[in-house]
Amino acid sequence: MNEFLIFNENIFLIFAILGSFFTSLISSIFGIGGGVILLTFFASFLPPLAIIPVHAAVQLASNAGRVFLLKRDIHWPILYLFIIGCLFGAILGGIIVIQIPLNLIKFLMGLFILWSIYGYLPKFNKKQIFFGSIISCTVSVIVGATGPFIAAIVNTLKLPKKKHIATVGFVMMTKHILKICVFTFLGFSFAPYIKLIFLMIVSGFIGTIIGRNIMNIIDENFFRKILNFALTILALRIIFYSFKDLNFFY
Repeated sequence: MNEFLIFNENIFLIFAILGSFFTSLISSIFGIGGGVILLTFFASFLPPLAIIPVHAAVQLASNAGRVFLLKRDIHWPILYLFIIGCLFGAILGGIIVIQIPLNLIKFLMGLFILWSIYGYLPKFNKKQIFFGSIISCTVSVIVGATGPFIAAIVNTLKLPKKKHIATVGFVMMTKHILKICVFTFLGFSFAPYIKLIFLMIVSGFIGTIIGRNIMNIIDENFFRKILNFALTILALRIIFYSFKDLNFFY
């Protein structure tokens, strides 16, 4: 199947199933990191135009499961600002994404991954949440994973741990729904990727269950060092090949 940038579809599906399992495991244990890792995986193997919508579909299921389990802990009073802001951001992101070269999207993904590791995440007060959600969803349509950005915004509310996780999950779920709507409106067909999405959702759910059982036995500081190193290598790889595809070296 020529939708996948790999010599054998079955090999790709095996990698995808394992990737979804381990990224869900990571997100379940540490709360963040899985979405960005999954994005780098897709950026390495999928056509540029398929990366964001397929990533959104898989992550929608992951966040929806988390929201369902923690629905009683969602901080509802502030969510209308996120929802309205994300709606405007999704439209703006859809307008931008069709105006730029597809390989430039990969380059921006690589830069965003590096920024999410080493960059500065601004703090938002309640009055800035609406505008922050517009920016976040706009960027999310273009580069995919903006979990750290949303977490930084929600963190300003100083919510208890469960409420924080549940509220972030709800906002991310909303963003992924809107991204799927945007790319469907732009003409993207999910049909060639239904099998991939379904298998990744199933393996991701298994990873979430196992992650809950082992979250207390892994040293977080050591893991984050390994995670950041791996993400840096993957991001630099994406940037390098996007440079080549954009003929920056010629």
